[in-house]
Amino acid sequence: MKHLDNLLEKDFHIVEKRKILFAIPLAIIFIAAILMIIFNFTLGSPLNLGTDFTGGYSIDVKLGNKLNESNYDSYCDRIEDIVATVVTEDGKTYNIRVDNMQRQGSGEKSSIHVKYFAVKGVSETEMIEDVNPAIRKALEEEILMIIPDISVSGNVITLTYGDVVSEPTFIEQQTAFISLVESLNADLNAGITFEGDAEDGIALNEENKKQIVITLKSYNDSRDVQKAIVNGMKINDIYSGSVTQGDLIGATVSTELLFNAILAVSLALVFMLCYIGLRFQLSSGLACIIALLHDILVMFAFMAICRIEINSTFIAALITILGYSINNSIIIFDRVRENTKSIYAKNMTPEQIANKSIRETLLRSINTTITTLIMILMVAIIGVTDIKIFAFPIIIGLLAGTFSSICIAPSFWALFQRVGKKNRDNFNIEPKNKSTKSKKSVTDSQV
Repeated sequence: MKHLDNLLEKDFHIVEKRKILFAIPLAIIFIAAILMIIFNFTLGSPLNLGTDFTGGYSIDVKLGNKLNESNYDSYCDRIEDIVATVVTEDGKTYNIRVDNMQRQGSGEKSSIHVKYFAVKGVSETEMIEDVNPAIRKALEEEILMIIPDISVSGNVITLTYGDVVSEPTFIEQQTAFISLVESLNADLNAGITFEGDAEDGIALNEENKKQIVITLKSYNDSRDVQKAIVNGMKINDIYSGSVTQGDLIGATVSTELLFNAILAVSLALVFMLCYIGLRFQLSSGLACIIALLHDILVMFAFMAICRIEINSTFIAALITILGYSINNSIIIFDRVRENTKSIYAKNMTPEQIANKSIRETLLRSINTTITTLIMILMVAIIGVTDIKIFAFPIIIGLLAGTFSSICIAPSFWALFQRVGKKNRDNFNIEPKNKSTKSKKSVTDSQV
């Protein structure tokens, strides 16, 4: 630990290396800009914007007690596949892309809230009247069903359901399979025959009431036949859940959200500039604002490079980082102010004052970042999907904010001080020359 303290007390001359340090974020932003141009031509959008900004629709799949931690991901995968492959009544397909899914409620009120994008080139009227009803119908038919697992051993087919099969439901399934056999033999050449009466070959497992055992005389097994049996033997479970159409996220709402987000960030920067300008110096305030703009641009750059979705959660992360980063910068400028008032400041350059202030606060800045980063990493690892989306920009912002508060803000302060001193010196020289010239004229006049 002593060696670490000695290392951190060393003067790394950070401010003097500002050209190199400025080049690092500029390179990241340049790479992001190039990739955004490529993404715009190949993927149709430079950024991966969520429905909060592009507009879209939402739907709620209410599953009640059937939804739990173990099957949540499975339900999400099935919902995404259904939405992507939905077909309207007139046979049109749209390849709809799901934005995100979120679990809501618990117990009997458990549901999955689904957001999906509007289809480019499809009018809002068509989406509302044709596409959305088709999605709702497909989800009701595919999700609100008890789908069996199938296993085949010789000529014995076992269908295992997730819930207990009641006697009336079993009779319905028995009739359904007998009707299904004819189409399977005709369309898929399944070759299904029974030893005797068909009803006798279809039995309910009395031990667990969750299995229907079908004993056949002959059966040509194939994956297509198994898939057709599973689809034909699903149990309608619509009474244990429902699918309800949610909100429309229109382009007007999205534009308003984007405007409010920009306005919030802009006002935050203005008020920070006013506070720091009054509390310290105007040059300190300007340096802090430049550092914050660096954080914003770097966060956007990484979101663009990694194609992480940008939505209202990202805006929340952005504002969080602005508050965190300005705190680190204020700590450094507090030391700058104290060091400027020191009796030794007259013999020190702005770069030396900035480096001394960085050195005195470096350990604190690093410790604060590390402890915060550990917590955010834990959230990113064990958190749900929406929390992970929030955690990624926070992690990038933490690193960018630490870099800017240590390297960017003090360097710009020193630069402003040197430019200001140069301007003051030039201003002071001019009156002195005029005074000399005036005295010379007076002397000549007397002569």
